Amino acid sequence: MATPAFCAERQFKSGGTFAVDADDAYVLLRTFQVSGGGIRGPERFSPILVRVVAGKDLEIIQSFDQEKLYGDTPGVDHNVVEPNVKIPFAESNGEEFVLISLKPGTYVVAGVTVATRAMKRGVSLTCLCMGTVKFEARAGVVTDLGALLVARDDQPTDIPELSNVVSGKRRGFGAWPPQIAIRVATKQMEMPPGLGESRVVAAEYEPVGALPNYIGAAISRLAPIPGILSYDKDGEVIGSSAHSQGRVSPSPD
Repeated sequence: MATPAFCAERQFKSGGTFAVDADDAYVLLRTFQVSGGGIRGPERFSPILVRVVAGKDLEIIQSFDQEKLYGDTPGVDHNVVEPNVKIPFAESNGEEFVLISLKPGTYVVAGVTVATRAMKRGVSLTCLCMGTVKFEARAGVVTDLGALLVARDDQPTDIPELSNVVSGKRRGFGAWPPQIAIRVATKQMEMPPGLGESRVVAAEYEPVGALPNYIGAAISRLAPIPGILSYDKDGEVIGSSAHSQGRVSPSPD
């Protein structure tokens, strides 16, 4: 079974059959939950993926008035993908997996959405425009993004990737800014049932430097990833490729 995902081709539901189409790319991710009570229920987090625009699409975009670029561009496919964290492909040992198909290309992990019980899908929470990563989604392949990790900045955390990132400073009744990390996929990570004989490869992440805050959410950056993403003393991404191979030009609604 499959259902439309925001600006993605399909999002696959639990209990359905799954088979890889040679022309499509696929992304598998492990979501993150923070328990909560009342009418809001638990908070679920998912990444916002933005495909880098290049080639003919880039030429079309550049022909338009740059001040009016935000929004749909005639003749150019959507390139912002928001997996709906409330539609898991599988659940195992308390972990939820999301599986979507999308257009092959290079994608930037541009931000994070949050969804609660009352929301139909996630809303933008954080823009990772001060430092993040990109990856290639290839046709005929399931690209495993690993696990998304989230922690409150105003509290200590036992998440190893974020324990040295959170400030631990209390903010009273103000909104708590999240800190975001990615745990890169490894062979030791649990895989969801239902993938069958599909070819699954771990995402090969590359660093991305500062980008415009197209998402319009709180500004942040992805936590360092050993051997992939790091920052200098001024907070600049080391070895950044930024958007040198195209333009990150999203068209969200």
